[in-house]
Amino acid sequence: MKMRVCLKPLLLSVVLVCGPAAVFAETPGVPRAVGLTVSKATAPVLTLHGASGDVQLSLAELESLGMHEVRTTTFWPEDDGSYAGPLLRDVLQRAGLDKADEIRVRAKDGFSQVIPRQDWERWPVLLATRHDGQPMRPRNKGPLRIIYPRDMSPELADSVYRLRWVWLVDSIEAKAGR
Repeated sequence: MKMRVCLKPLLLSVVLVCGPAAVFAETPGVPRAVGLTVSKATAPVLTLHGASGDVQLSLAELESLGMHEVRTTTFWPEDDGSYAGPLLRDVLQRAGLDKADEIRVRAKDGFSQVIPRQDWERWPVLLATRHDGQPMRPRNKGPLRIIYPRDMSPELADSVYRLRWVWLVDSIEAKAGR
C-alpha cells in the first residue's frame, strides 16, 4: 500500500501562522532583503561606464540601493558563508546599464569577465559588500565581489559561472551584443 503525503496544508498553515516571509526567508541559497545599517563610507569604490558617461558610487550609495543577503557555497570552500550587498541589477539600473546586452566587470588586479544580461535578469546576483556580516577588504577579496546564489539551483554549480564570480571589483562597463 502506497502512502501519499500532501504538504500543501502544512505549507498553508505555516503561511497563515507565520506569514509568507517566514516560508521563503530561510530557503537555502535564495537571497533575501535585509535591513542592515548602511555603510557611512562616502569615498567612491565603483565606477560604472555607460553610454551617458561615468557614474561613481560609494559603499554608502551602493548599500542604500537595498541590501540582500544569501548564505551560499562557492567554488572556493574557504569562501563559503553569508554575503550581503545590493542586487547587481539594481546597481546597473542606478547607472542606466541594466538594458546592456552584457557587462564587463573589472577587478583591481586586472582580471575581467563578461556577464550576460540573462544572468542578472534570471538570478538574484549580488554585488556583495559584506561577508559573514563584515565589510570586505581587499585582503578578503573586497570591497566588492560578484556573488551568484550558487545553492539556489544546480545549474549555478556549472563551471561556466565560476569565472563570473569576480572579486576586487572596481569598475563595470556596458558592452554591446556579440
